Amino acid sequence: MDYVSLIKKMNNAVIFGGCGFIGLYLAEELTNLNKYERIYLVDIQEPQDTFCNSKYLDLLKSKKIFFINADVRNNLNNIDIKDSVSLIVNLAAIHKEPGHLPDEYFDTNVNGAKNICNFADKFNCKNIIFTSSIAVYGDGDHEKNEGTRPQPSTPYGKSKLEAEKIHKDWQNKDDSKLILSICRPGVVFGAGEKGNVTRLVKFIKKRLFFYMGNEKLKKGGIYIKELTNILIWANNNQFDNKFANLVVFNACMHPCPTLENFAKSISNQYNYSGHFISLPKIIIKFFLFLSFMFTKIFKKNNSLNYYRLIKLFKSNTIVPNYLIQNDYTFKYNLDTSFNDWKKTNQSDW
Repeated sequence: MDYVSLIKKMNNAVIFGGCGFIGLYLAEELTNLNKYERIYLVDIQEPQDTFCNSKYLDLLKSKKIFFINADVRNNLNNIDIKDSVSLIVNLAAIHKEPGHLPDEYFDTNVNGAKNICNFADKFNCKNIIFTSSIAVYGDGDHEKNEGTRPQPSTPYGKSKLEAEKIHKDWQNKDDSKLILSICRPGVVFGAGEKGNVTRLVKFIKKRLFFYMGNEKLKKGGIYIKELTNILIWANNNQFDNKFANLVVFNACMHPCPTLENFAKSISNQYNYSGHFISLPKIIIKFFLFLSFMFTKIFKKNNSLNYYRLIKLFKSNTIVPNYLIQNDYTFKYNLDTSFNDWKKTNQSDW
């Protein structure tokens, strides 16, 4: 069967964690491509954030998007989808670090993987996209590519690596017919993200930003619209028999940007000079040590929480070898990413 005929037979896509940041962008892109009759967003609640909720309501107007309230930690076989399912995307995860107890990462990320693979079997779906994480590589300033041995050092990273294995076991049951894309994204940023890059934008806007001896620190990241392009590109190539039925790839910008690159590109959006003072790292770390008893009392999602601050000294030098070797054409660099973000949601800026 040729690729065009195969696409015509595709009826439904199911995105677990579909009401999250990545899920909404992916649903939007799949809707624009007009590949599926229906796209089901399975999540524990509809979007609560103002921007994401607005995007969600716009998607509902297409009449192709449907919300299903379900928790991936539970059995999913009672989900009512009457037609065939041609694509499953597993985005459902607990991921913020710090932010949760160790068991919570495994409860959602590992049990969710098991339940989603069982769901695929029930609906005879032969195609799964799973978003893992660069956290599976663990800490260290060394360069990390797809050939690097995973050595996760956090509960989140360990749970994601275990979830990868569960998906691989599913694909291995019939590896000549089942398709599996495992994507390991870096820091995903863009309108609606509300994470570290959004905080960086806010600090630079208020001119409160300074380096902590870490301006040359590598931070593997990817713009949200680039990520959705990559996910669809890889999966399409698998259907077209250009890629193997099982692929594992990093999704990060190339070359890997530094914190200084991020800061200068954000500054360009404000017409700032992009020059910031840099305090010696040893002074900052000494201050953090002395203030540990105070800053650790902040909530885990607070910008001043000790464990969140110490992450500013951890490098993520990620190389997307699979994308490079297969001639993926990047659409966005840092400057065009932030420019597009600003146009997409001015309120973030």
